[in-house]
Amino acid sequence: MVLIRYLIASSRVKQIICTASLLCLLIPPPTWATSWRSDIQASQLNFAPSYEGLPINGDFKEFAVIYTTDQEGEPEDLSVSVLVASADLGNSELNTEIRAAKWFNITAFPEAKFSCQEFTTDNNGKVFAHGELQIKGYKKPVTVPFSWRLLTTGEAVMRGELMLARNSFSIGSDEWASGDQIGLAVKVWFDVVLNPINPSL
Repeated sequence: MVLIRYLIASSRVKQIICTASLLCLLIPPPTWATSWRSDIQASQLNFAPSYEGLPINGDFKEFAVIYTTDQEGEPEDLSVSVLVASADLGNSELNTEIRAAKWFNITAFPEAKFSCQEFTTDNNGKVFAHGELQIKGYKKPVTVPFSWRLLTTGEAVMRGELMLARNSFSIGSDEWASGDQIGLAVKVWFDVVLNPINPSL
């Protein structure tokens, strides 16, 4: 009789353990609101104006990206700051020229900024950041599409590409404003590695 009771009790304990295990599988693990900061050494921010239809590839050497996700891992805030003087077109004469008042005017406007608190996502998981881009004193609404992927190392990767119109920000004024030689459309693309900072409930 004692053995039968023991076997019944053991069977009930196993049932309880199995049920609890199944419930743990069904309940998603807790998530935390997290801020992410770009790793400048591992990240790239590229741009390409065109001269007589041919692209001139360049990049910004100094920029920072801060990205915040909420408790469900959804995008909440994105801010980007770029040191305009760090623009490099691979040619010293071009680098000097684009810093002038007709172009970026870095003396008066040393920094470009993008800020966003509104996001949408398509069926493929691509994120669209609907924010405001500020360059050379001009503020314009801009939508930045990007993909977001977590790595097993604990880092994350943000990649995207968009086209900007330089004349919207008065970049290239006077004789350069028409776009006849230097095109008005500028391709921008980025590959940013981010590290989590200060996770919080």
